[in-house]
Amino acid sequence: MKFAAAAAITLLGLTAFSSSTINCVKANELKLRAREKMRRDKAERQLQANDAGLVFSRGYICITRQQDFAFVIPQQKSIVPRFRKLLDLNLLGSSTIQSGGIYDPADVQIVDRLGTSAADNFDDFLFGRGQFAGQRQPKFIPQKDPGFFFNGECVATQVAGPQILGHSCLFNLCLGGGGYNCLAIYAGSKFVFNPLEAVSLSRTTFGFEDNNNPDSIVPSLPPSYPGTIIGGTGLFVGAVGYVDVTTITGSTLTPARVFDLDRDDEDDFVLDADIPQTGYITQKINVVTNVPLPVAP
Repeated sequence: MKFAAAAAITLLGLTAFSSSTINCVKANELKLRAREKMRRDKAERQLQANDAGLVFSRGYICITRQQDFAFVIPQQKSIVPRFRKLLDLNLLGSSTIQSGGIYDPADVQIVDRLGTSAADNFDDFLFGRGQFAGQRQPKFIPQKDPGFFFNGECVATQVAGPQILGHSCLFNLCLGGGGYNCLAIYAGSKFVFNPLEAVSLSRTTFGFEDNNNPDSIVPSLPPSYPGTIIGGTGLFVGAVGYVDVTTITGSTLTPARVFDLDRDDEDDFVLDADIPQTGYITQKINVVTNVPLPVAP
């Protein structure tokens, strides 16, 4: 009798275990089927949207700090340019590298900064106030979401001395998902810009007089340029479309002076630029694509 009872209990336990295992397998199969159905439905909706010619568009603001922006000039024949020969620099292969946060345009206010307020003054009395490129700056920088950012590099591929005529760029525009939902952007087009123009045209920047360049020169903003969306990651896998990037605020020109160590030797001089550039680089990015775009935080 005891043996029969023990056998019954064991059989009941095995039956319960088998039933639980079968239920788990069925539940996993149902989950897999549900996920597969969601994928098929999403692909079908995407095809329907593409066939109907539907597109999604949204504008974003990218704000880049000075420490997150670099302008790299390739090695020249001479490490130091000859006296007053800044125009001899060859910018072929020079690159700009940037990384900035993405914000909602409704949360960013751009105000005039004409170099007439105490907030625009350098600490050093020799240099006076600095003029911002475009003479505007963001009034307030919102809190940045680490999952929303815009970074990448542009390389000068066509130049005429210090004049850039064309560039080739690769960017990541990441819009949430912890930084894993990103659009891949390629920009390769005509791009006419001289980043050294303000320096080259200033008589006092590399002269022997006291430098009043920050007072008299307003640096130029680079032109806007188009880009093509060539894919993406996360929710943006298979994305296509295009973007337009417009720079609306820029930094000051670096105050620089020449200290001639030996006037008999034109090659013997030192460029002093101990005061760094200031100001934020603000870009408006308009995106048109075939996938839904989230609102920036």
